[in-house]
Amino acid sequence: MRRGTIFIALFILVAAGIIAASRFISSQPPLEVTVAVDPLAEPWLQAAVSAFNASDTVVNGSRRVRVVLTPTDDLRVWLDSRAWTAATHPAAWIPASSVSVRYAVDAGMPFEIVADSLARTPLVWGGFASRVAVLTQDGTQPFDWPTVAAAAQAEAWQKIGGEPAWQFFKLAFAQPTSKMSGLAVMLTGAAAFHDSADLSGEALRTRPFRDWMAPVLQSVPNFSNLGSDPAAVMARQGTAIADVALLPEVDWLRNLGPLRRVEDVVLAYPAYQLVLDFPLARWDDMQTTADERAAVAALATWLLDPARQAMALDVGLRAAAGEPTAQNRLFADAVPLGIQLSPNYGQTVTLPPRADVQGYVNWIASN
Repeated sequence: MRRGTIFIALFILVAAGIIAASRFISSQPPLEVTVAVDPLAEPWLQAAVSAFNASDTVVNGSRRVRVVLTPTDDLRVWLDSRAWTAATHPAAWIPASSVSVRYAVDAGMPFEIVADSLARTPLVWGGFASRVAVLTQDGTQPFDWPTVAAAAQAEAWQKIGGEPAWQFFKLAFAQPTSKMSGLAVMLTGAAAFHDSADLSGEALRTRPFRDWMAPVLQSVPNFSNLGSDPAAVMARQGTAIADVALLPEVDWLRNLGPLRRVEDVVLAYPAYQLVLDFPLARWDDMQTTADERAAVAALATWLLDPARQAMALDVGLRAAAGEPTAQNRLFADAVPLGIQLSPNYGQTVTLPPRADVQGYVNWIASN
């Protein structure tokens, strides 16, 4: 047999083997990987994961992977050390904050960080323009914690120069006993009161601070009515539900159109900040298989790919690295209102141990 004929025959055999192996893999049920995700990132992740599943990703040369997302609020996990057990845990977790992974590990859950951040969103103050003008004395005072806390203490708009018809000052943010974004609001408030980004457990317990924060909590008319998306509720109900709010930037960006049909909006970044950074963590104990580890690693690679990072920008999340540009319309269109493409994120708040924050959450619940 001629040498060329031999090479052709070998090529055909190899190709046939590859096709047969591919068909065999395709015929096997995929490895199903459950990933718990914070609801803030769910719109982006649902689209990105659908594309991942459609790609028929194979790990370790033998297993197709299918990812299933399950919405899970951060506080549900780390406030209760029994939330997930060796028998009930997901394969991976994308919480709102890296702090949540730290607290879950402190609670005894064997999580390993696979990606430090998949996307980001900072906290942003926002409010209807007429209210913000009074609150900030036409922009001569910062739109931040001191002015907001003073308005909450005053209770009535009329006492700080507003219209009597506006009645009570109404603040909005997510429920801080269940939503990480809401708890982040309460923690940045503590940093602002103490004028320090380094929060201790004692700082969260002092009587002067709690006396200052109590009117802030009481200025929120009803957390249940605000639901999981206070910006959307403000867009529907206007100043009847809230005048100003401290929310994740992504919530403002997704709701700006409907909000501005109520009244123009003013946005500002707080001096003390907790950027929600959406890490990817893998549950890693003695029962975790090599295929599960490879599947989570493959998902991380997929979500950090430039195409998926662009999808995050399209729904109002900042990419894991870098900042949006004028081509990212959700961000660019909000620049006249106060959104910044490359903002000064202020001072990053560092948090005390889990037990201290648990105590703070308990105090919030009692108020």
